[in-house]
Amino acid sequence: MTFKVSKNDDQTNSLPGEVAKEFNDFNQALSYRDSLLLTGFGDAAIKFYIFDEEKAFDGVKEYISIIKTNDLFIPETEIMEAKNEILLAANKLDFKAYYTLRSRIFNDIKFMILMGILTLFIITFLVLLFFLTFVRSKNRNKANRIKLYQSIVADPLSNLLFTYELEEIQAMDYQQIKGIFNTEYFEESLFKDTLIKEIIYVNKNLKGDFKDKLKEIYLILKLNNFSLKKLKSKNWEDQASGIVELHEMNIKEAVPQLTPLLQSKVFLVRTNAVRAYLHLSPSKDLKFLADQDFPLSRWQQMSLYRVIKQISKNEQVKVINLLDSDNPSIRVFGIKLVRLLGRMDRISELSKMYPIATLAEKVEILITFKSLNAFTELDLTHRAFLGPEPKLSVLAAELMGVIGDESSADLLFEKLKQKGNSFELLKSMMVSLFSLDKQKFETVVEQQDNEQLYKLRAHIKDSLLAYV
Repeated sequence: MTFKVSKNDDQTNSLPGEVAKEFNDFNQALSYRDSLLLTGFGDAAIKFYIFDEEKAFDGVKEYISIIKTNDLFIPETEIMEAKNEILLAANKLDFKAYYTLRSRIFNDIKFMILMGILTLFIITFLVLLFFLTFVRSKNRNKANRIKLYQSIVADPLSNLLFTYELEEIQAMDYQQIKGIFNTEYFEESLFKDTLIKEIIYVNKNLKGDFKDKLKEIYLILKLNNFSLKKLKSKNWEDQASGIVELHEMNIKEAVPQLTPLLQSKVFLVRTNAVRAYLHLSPSKDLKFLADQDFPLSRWQQMSLYRVIKQISKNEQVKVINLLDSDNPSIRVFGIKLVRLLGRMDRISELSKMYPIATLAEKVEILITFKSLNAFTELDLTHRAFLGPEPKLSVLAAELMGVIGDESSADLLFEKLKQKGNSFELLKSMMVSLFSLDKQKFETVVEQQDNEQLYKLRAHIKDSLLAYV
């Protein structure tokens, strides 16, 4: 409610604009009106406004009555008393912030997640830094110790090899040879490991009696037991190292301990174990290799071939076991061995397995037939040539140039008349036909009037390009 002091509607003269005023307090408005009356403004009067709407005095009394009846009116004195009571109560309490810094931090989920990630990163970084520093320091110390042990081993080992005869070394015992090395580190594992590596290194570079001397030193010092112990280690590096040591020192007693490692899941351990077993085992039937579950890589095949090639000089290995293996890669390796070892006696087995062989096996069989000049397998070659597999047709065409006869020349002649042959197949057929029947070779070129055939003929007949 507001109170405005202005002219009385019953008077003709009005109050000046700077004299009329509006008040929120009735007592102030009443006092102001009285002062105006005293100064000569007889038309000054108080007007009542409720929500900016002018009301008569009776309407004002009714409005105030409604407010009091509904307890909507609070006297100013009571308001001031309530304010004073609140201030007095507040002064009696100790100040305590509603939000502390800690509570605000812990109530912010995103901030807590970020802090957790940063903390984890810092902890991980510190742990990794400590680990790398520790490992680097450990490796540096190990490398320094190995250099020390190598310097200790060098002179006594040379002394044993060049001063003592084989019979003298064989007559020595553990304590005598240990005394020659004369070191406090002899019983340490790293020293023995360094000594074995030095013995193997020298063993690879020397021949004759020196190899026998090194083996005697190795056995007398019971280093073979140290190597055998590595085979039972759970560390694959130790296993691989132990296998190589026993292989190089030709310790045949290690064969039983090598058997479990033939099926190792670790490629290097499995490869070394197969090579060592093949070299050390008295039985050369290759049955252990045929039972391999893992595929045989080309690198493994090359490594095994080097061992088998040395064995086959003294006794024949049973390649037939590889051809009967359930492992396709082993069968392929067996076919290659037939070719590389020149086993003509196994051509019939290859012929029998050809119909049920995989594509990779058929390819190796045809290559083997060509390498061994398998004249007995001409019918099989013709079937492969006429078959649907392009790669086998090319190999069969090349093979017919080696073992073919007149019927082979006729097949090549008819095939060359057909359209849609690949360049690789055309080249193989032309080369084989040239070696079988030069007249048909010339005839097919003239009859077909094909530019490719003309170029192939010129290439084949050029002696300078015979091996290109």
